[in-house]
Amino acid sequence: MPADPEDYRLLRSQSALLAQALRLVARDGYTWWQLQETPTEKVLLAVKKLDEKWAILLDRPARNVRRQARLPVVHALLAPLSAMPPEAPHPTWPILVLADQKLPGEHVHRVADPKHPPTWVAWRKEAWRPTYVLRKDPRGRWTWFLEESFYQELLEEALHHATRGDWPRLVGHLKTLGNLPMFSGVWGQLQEIRKRVQKLWGDRHLRDPEGRWKAPPWRKALEGWPKTPLSPIGMRLYPEAPPRTLGEWWEAHRKGGGG
Repeated sequence: MPADPEDYRLLRSQSALLAQALRLVARDGYTWWQLQETPTEKVLLAVKKLDEKWAILLDRPARNVRRQARLPVVHALLAPLSAMPPEAPHPTWPILVLADQKLPGEHVHRVADPKHPPTWVAWRKEAWRPTYVLRKDPRGRWTWFLEESFYQELLEEALHHATRGDWPRLVGHLKTLGNLPMFSGVWGQLQEIRKRVQKLWGDRHLRDPEGRWKAPPWRKALEGWPKTPLSPIGMRLYPEAPPRTLGEWWEAHRKGGGG
């Protein structure tokens, strides 16, 4: 019985997608990657075509059979539910393709190529923009980092607010940063932003006129940050309530007037 694109299980969040990709690369040996976008209104057709080409809808036993036959084994990770609300989805839907061998006729990159590391996107400034990069840390472990230009953008905004002493905006910015998926690479980058900003807070911003230390207004923002990096092990990847599959998402989208 042919697989149905409507049965494709959607990941619950950005963190879940990044965790799944990390597992596939670091644990399961997927060594080639490609990033695609498809019009949201044609996402079912796109998944069907990918399945016809690379059997992306197979379950684990069927994938093992395909691997034993030395055929390419491919995963296609669609942008998660949190990034594609059915009532107001974005015009295109990104797809991260991971394969255990080079795909003939496809423009794929090696996962370990430092010039083309696996990259994932987020919806920013009215477009899907490169936001996360998968590479090895100094200890040789795979993890997600913020894409360099995005990291610099976040750092510069934090330093700008701190330099001006604009504490309400700094607090808001730091709270937003605390919501990012803090895999060890991202976590380390955000700790660097925190350290750089703290150097600018300065004594004059912490003492009251009588010379006593005050509770700095940004402390509550930092309290919301995780104390340790996020681990992909044991993370819940899929939602418990509808929409759980692409078909359920599509039905909710149609009922919402989108199709």
